[in-house]
Amino acid sequence: MDQATEKLCLVSRRVWLDPPGRYEPRAVLIEQGVIGEIAPISAAAELGPEWRVVDLGERPLLPGLINTHVHLEFSASSRPLAEFEKEPVSERLLRAIGNARVLLESGVTTARDCGSSLELLALARRPDLHPVTLPRLVMSGPPITITRGHLHMMGGEADTIAEIDAVIQTGREHGARSLKLMGSGGGMTPGTLPESAAYPQFVFDHVAGHARRADLPSVVHVLAPESIRRGALARFDSLEHCAFFVRNDRGALERHFDPAIAGVVRDSGSRVMANLSTATRALERLRQDPSAAPDASHQLQQFDLMIENFGRMLAMGIPFVCGTDAGVRDTPFSDTALELVWLERGGMSSVEALRAATLEAATALHLDKQIGRIAPGYAADLLVFDDDPLERLDRFAAPAGVMARGAIVKASGPLAFSQDNSR
Repeated sequence: MDQATEKLCLVSRRVWLDPPGRYEPRAVLIEQGVIGEIAPISAAAELGPEWRVVDLGERPLLPGLINTHVHLEFSASSRPLAEFEKEPVSERLLRAIGNARVLLESGVTTARDCGSSLELLALARRPDLHPVTLPRLVMSGPPITITRGHLHMMGGEADTIAEIDAVIQTGREHGARSLKLMGSGGGMTPGTLPESAAYPQFVFDHVAGHARRADLPSVVHVLAPESIRRGALARFDSLEHCAFFVRNDRGALERHFDPAIAGVVRDSGSRVMANLSTATRALERLRQDPSAAPDASHQLQQFDLMIENFGRMLAMGIPFVCGTDAGVRDTPFSDTALELVWLERGGMSSVEALRAATLEAATALHLDKQIGRIAPGYAADLLVFDDDPLERLDRFAAPAGVMARGAIVKASGPLAFSQDNSR
């Protein structure tokens, strides 16, 4: 029997229910890949023979994680953009499938690709062709960017409203279900200006407004202070990075927190994706050997400032979502748990960090009625752990069991009765 169609009851003494945000002993009844009922544990004994009952004991059962910002075509090497530009579409598609599977096995049951080639949209458009089960994918396709702007090689160059609308229409026809605007330059793309807003306010307003009318989640890349302000005023669902970059007199980028602009973000209702864990593996190597890079001291100082600025925005009441920018330099697809760790180090409680990767992320993706909770009517996207991951957030990196839309894709212990490795 297909796992996603069988009747399955998972029993655990620690099922994470949020709200209220606590573990409770429950039986979770799953049919057709959807949670049908959250019942007392005693209800499992009354089920008919058509139900498969799996007793997880004290193993915690939590909702699958949501990573709102990845780039599936990128390699996470030291030179991901150079590899993207030289590889044919077929090879990038194979890489993307592998990266998506790594995300899933690490506990990410939903991911948004925040910028790709047009061809990669086939992953979301034709899930029936996936050779293996993948996470639920929300694809942005080629991000809207000025001529020769950040990630222009993905095919989303547009300078006028007519050109912007054409990029949006083409993306949607090919399966894009999220709108991404490059509101500033980016460090990965030579010749762009991370310290400057790329478009005037009316363009920010136009893209965010189009997304609202179409009920599509909107996301904007903002590194420059003015781009952050414009993105917040336009009320994008998610503001990416919020680095507050300015260029110093030596030509280096520095973070200069602007509380007035942060106040605009707070009042806008937008969520922020801080990607605190991006490239931290490379930064840790620099801490061990500062001589490895001539600007090591500057890089490490700017990282510390990023964590400090995150704490300032958190104290202001700005909501955050989990995103890692996986695929960019030294940022593997297995590291979503590391983002939770850094969210906690920056000032969140462990529960707040989990919510950034569940409830808050689902809201930012306009999927809060479908994913992000263990509740009736929600997708059976579930994680099982041997020990409580809320006691140590790094445990999220190694779930004992992963279920995506009712299919068990990773399992050990009692959940390993019929692991699914294909569709």
